Amino acid sequence: QVGMDYETFINSAFLLQGRADEFTNKTPAERKAVLASILSLASYDRYQARARERVSEKRSESDRLAGRLHQMQSDLEAIGDPTEELGQVNAGIVETEARLNAVRRDAEELRARAAALRQLESEITELRDRYGRATQEISQIESGIGAIEARIEEHQVLIAREEEIEAGARRLETARQKFGELEASRQEHETLKQRQSELERAIEIERTRLETEAGQLHRRIRDELAPLAESEPAVAAALEDVRGKLEKSSESSTGLSEMREGLQQLAAAIGEAQTLAARYETEGKQLNEKLNLLGNSDPDSVVCPLCLSPLSEDGCSRLAQVYEVEIVEKRVLYRDNQDRMKRLTEEKNELESGLAVKERQHTTDIRRLQGEAARAESQLEAARAAGAELTSSRDQLGKLAAVLKEARYSETKRTELNAVAERSAALGYDEEVYRETVQLVRKLEPVNQLRARLETARAQLPQEELAVRQNSELLARLTGDRDETARLIREAEAQVTEKPEVETRLGLANREIGELESDLQRAVAVRGLLEGKLERLRHLEREVGECQGRLAQTRDEQGIYQDLVGAFGRQGIQAMLIETVVPRLEEEANTLLGRMTDNRMHVKLETQRERRSGSGEPIETLEINVSDELGSRNYEMYSGGEAFRVNLALRIALSRVLSQRTGAPLPTLFIDEGFGTQDASGRERILDVISAIEDDFDKIIVITHLDDLKDMFPVRIEVQKDGNGSTFWLS
Repeated sequence: QVGMDYETFINSAFLLQGRADEFTNKTPAERKAVLASILSLASYDRYQARARERVSEKRSESDRLAGRLHQMQSDLEAIGDPTEELGQVNAGIVETEARLNAVRRDAEELRARAAALRQLESEITELRDRYGRATQEISQIESGIGAIEARIEEHQVLIAREEEIEAGARRLETARQKFGELEASRQEHETLKQRQSELERAIEIERTRLETEAGQLHRRIRDELAPLAESEPAVAAALEDVRGKLEKSSESSTGLSEMREGLQQLAAAIGEAQTLAARYETEGKQLNEKLNLLGNSDPDSVVCPLCLSPLSEDGCSRLAQVYEVEIVEKRVLYRDNQDRMKRLTEEKNELESGLAVKERQHTTDIRRLQGEAARAESQLEAARAAGAELTSSRDQLGKLAAVLKEARYSETKRTELNAVAERSAALGYDEEVYRETVQLVRKLEPVNQLRARLETARAQLPQEELAVRQNSELLARLTGDRDETARLIREAEAQVTEKPEVETRLGLANREIGELESDLQRAVAVRGLLEGKLERLRHLEREVGECQGRLAQTRDEQGIYQDLVGAFGRQGIQAMLIETVVPRLEEEANTLLGRMTDNRMHVKLETQRERRSGSGEPIETLEINVSDELGSRNYEMYSGGEAFRVNLALRIALSRVLSQRTGAPLPTLFIDEGFGTQDASGRERILDVISAIEDDFDKIIVITHLDDLKDMFPVRIEVQKDGNGSTFWLS
């Protein structure tokens, strides 16, 4: 790591072969850029850029602060001085609060009086409710006394009919006993009648079931079993026919196997053709690569691919023709193989399509015949089973017909039915007598209720007479309470007449309180606004002072950074450093050039030149002016040896200045050739210069092919190249 880019390195400490004039052949501006890089002046460009950024930042901040200051000053003028108005508002608030407190005290007294009157109204309402309840209760008691007296009269009437009611009760008891006996006979008669109906219905159901079973069996024999049994010979013949067709279909599958074998053979042939195509393509590419390599190689380095001996130009031509012929042959073989592969593919596709159609047809036929055979076998088995079932079904049908004809079904139920009929006849139940008895019981039933009411009247008559006496006493007491309540109502109504006046005065007081509170709130709001303005005024005054201080400081900093922009620029520190280094560079180069030319040649470096217009700042440059005993001439006018001396002097001077001025680690100087342009005397002078500067570098490495220069260096790395490669040794 030498601390510089490649371009700077090859312009100073490394003299490349054939590029010793790398520095002098550059334009003046490029030479000055190289010198600036050697002196690490790029850092000042970065400093200048950063200073410009700071100038821009401070300018923006200064503009922002100036705008802010102008806005705050405008706000101060708009606010004015609210102190006098604030004093007037505070005095008004004190006066309003005093008036508000007085009105609130009056309103509180009126509110208490109004509340008392409203309470009295509530009491009047309660008294009126009590009066109403007492009136209602008196009315209820009076109604209750009348009802009790009516019940006493009813009780007395029932007690007078006591003998009549008892005689009717005895007749009712006799009718009820007779009804109980008839009801028991009726229930047994109904039970027997219901059982008789159930037995008759069960016998009829059994007969119907047997008839239905016989009909179903007859229809099954006629419609299913007989036709199915008769079809057995025809079904057996059809089954044999289908089995014969299945055997013929199995024999036809031999042709499909032959087609599959042909398809496999075609697939194998296509695979072989694809392998040949890949091989022809690979061999063709290899021949093309050999032909291209033969055309792009050095004729002297081409060897025979068989014996590896070098080939002449004619041999190369003949080998190329051989390759071209082989390429043409490979292409013909490739195309023929492609045509064969296409033909085989078409045959394979055609055979696959035909095979698929035939296989589908064969499969369809086999499945159809197998289905027909399965159906025929099922039908044959069903016909044989129907024949066996037909005989047993006819026997069963004959048995059912005999049972129905002789009525040999439900014999137990028939016996029970006869027994139920005999018992019902022996019971002797008369429905007419039963209805007459029911009507008599219903006619005498009210006597039972009269008897119960008679018992109730005997028990309740003393209690009812006592209740009349007690209710009369309660009625007198409630009438006295109601009269007292009426008196209290009249007194309270006389007191609440002043309520409207009190409520009117209270409303006026509340309205005045609301107006005073609104005035007080507005005054407080105005006071808050004025106090806010006053606080805002003081805050703005402080901010204006602070902003003026920051603005002055920012402008001072902006001026400092603006000065730094100029100082870090090309006309500032950079120009000073270059002006300081150029004389040293010029002195070093002239010292070395004088030693190489016996002080005949001198170099003059100019860093500025006037503009053609004659006005404006001078142009920054780095001109190289060379002079000898014939005067000053352009660098291009000097011979190769003289130009090399100038280049060497400048390059060594640059290396020494770089090492001395920047402290860059350049312990080694490289000189690659360049001595061929010098005569013996010139080479000696250059070697003298190298010897003179050897203390400035740890190592000076010189690369040369000149034998007379090798002995001038004490340490050498010699390299020799032969047919086996390169070897080196130290000497």
